[in-house]
Amino acid sequence: MKLLSLPCYCATVRQAARAVTVLYEELLADSGLHATQYTAMQVLDSVPNLTTTELAEAIGIDQTTATRTLALIRKSGLAVDTVGQDRRQRRWALTSKGQAQLRKLRPTWEAAQEAFEKRLGRAEAFALKKASYVAASRLASS
Repeated sequence: MKLLSLPCYCATVRQAARAVTVLYEELLADSGLHATQYTAMQVLDSVPNLTTTELAEAIGIDQTTATRTLALIRKSGLAVDTVGQDRRQRRWALTSKGQAQLRKLRPTWEAAQEAFEKRLGRAEAFALKKASYVAASRLASS
């Protein structure tokens, strides 16, 4: 059956998110990482020593999802956590292995970005990214 134009914003945005995720996951498949893990690693690379909560807020995911994602990254030896201000708080940083993996996968990630732009059109891709960020920012703050 052909993809349907659905009647609500939520379902339509989820359709788009699933399609984008499939594209990125296909290109990252050989790495053993999921797109969510790669994204978390990108954030930790640019802003090291974030708490689990700070990472979740930065990406726009819930705390439980962030905890699971970070645990998988840690299990692969790509990140480490240290105790924060209290025993419950964890601060995260990439290991040297994680930094190397991020560098190694950068061309693959860029290929996914290019494939996305090619399928959607560069201007449309940029407009979608901008509109999605605006929507996420405004909806998350209410």
